[in-house]
Amino acid sequence: MSPLESFEIDYSSGLPVWIQVKNRIAYLIGSGAYVPGDRLPTVRALAVDLDISYNTVNRAYMDLEREGYISTRKGRGTFVAERHSVGADLAANSPVELLVDDMIRACANAGLADDDIVAMVAARLASKKLAH
Repeated sequence: MSPLESFEIDYSSGLPVWIQVKNRIAYLIGSGAYVPGDRLPTVRALAVDLDISYNTVNRAYMDLEREGYISTRKGRGTFVAERHSVGADLAANSPVELLVDDMIRACANAGLADDDIVAMVAARLASKKLAH
């Protein structure tokens, strides 16, 4: 079973679909579900599997490649980049740290400033403490 088979798009999240795809693949790479050299599904195949546009998946793949997570070899496919291409810091991150990074990226993409993100997290933590 491919690590992406259980992935479902959350249309109610407010997060653009291409970012959800990108974040999920980045998480799977960071968590070790995909290792360097693993072949990813083609853009077309993933688009069909997720029932989304080819252009949506292509945008996610282009962004992942720009950030060094994956590399595309013309005529051969798309592969998880070698660890040195991803960067030592990124390769050492835990799955929880990657989730936090994804959350920060999503907030920034939604236009929130760093101080607003910190305030939002603090407010959520405070509300959870009150609930206990």
